[in-house]
Amino acid sequence: MLTTIETMLVYTLLLGSLYLLVSIGFSLICGVLRIFHLGYAYIFVATIYLTWMFFNTLHLPLWLSIILMVVVQAGIAIGIYKGIIARYVKMEEKIITGLLLIAMIAQEAANRWYPIQVAVNLPTTIIPGSMAIGGTEISYQLILAAAFGILVTVFFVLFFLKTKTGLAVRAISYDINTSKIMGIQVEQIYMFIMVVVLLPVIIAMLMIAPVWAVDPWMGWGYMTTAILVSVMGGLGNIRGTIIAAFIIGLTHAFMSFVVKEPRLMNLAALVVVVIMLLFRPQGIAKTESLW
Repeated sequence: MLTTIETMLVYTLLLGSLYLLVSIGFSLICGVLRIFHLGYAYIFVATIYLTWMFFNTLHLPLWLSIILMVVVQAGIAIGIYKGIIARYVKMEEKIITGLLLIAMIAQEAANRWYPIQVAVNLPTTIIPGSMAIGGTEISYQLILAAAFGILVTVFFVLFFLKTKTGLAVRAISYDINTSKIMGIQVEQIYMFIMVVVLLPVIIAMLMIAPVWAVDPWMGWGYMTTAILVSVMGGLGNIRGTIIAAFIIGLTHAFMSFVVKEPRLMNLAALVVVVIMLLFRPQGIAKTESLW
């Protein structure tokens, strides 16, 4: 029993840290741009398959493939903002539909050229091997990915609390009209957010690609986790997102190692979020602020 509890706690920390990488960008977009970014799922797919295209199909070095993938993703993010979000800012249904279609296009494109039968194996392992913790083997790569999750979250917190750009972002999240009067370049901040939220997802996907299976439909699974964490934490609030990520991680770990029904992980997480929202509809933290 003690071994089971130890394993559950270890995986709570690992999964919670990874869920931070997956969800913090989605929460920021919701908090700053005030849109429910259903197209967020495309980032997961694009990270893996753009890198694979440059690396395997075009035979470029891995480091160059990753750089090109980041550049292309940044271009796509800016294009999405200018072509969909800024253009239809007062027509929310068009924004949601357009973003959803972007995610579906990415999925179908990946499935067309790199179907699941074509094994995608990105050699992004930094530390090979594994270690025994709590009666189970955990790869060093997964541990490192969790460490990156914590480091990136700390970076985001410090950035938004201590820098001028971060303060501008927080001001916009409070009151966009007052921010414009104060001279804050709202459009530039919006595009900055669209690009910066790529960072945690890209890190997460590159780190877990050698460990967990990838396929053209994986974006929706990670998107579900991002929505659960963000809604539970309070859309746009980083502090709430941190707490919610570890609660969802605990729920998944409990179902996997105590109940021993990993297929019920997402169902259990949904139930936990619904119950929490019944008593606290706004989420764990106030959605009016980033922190």
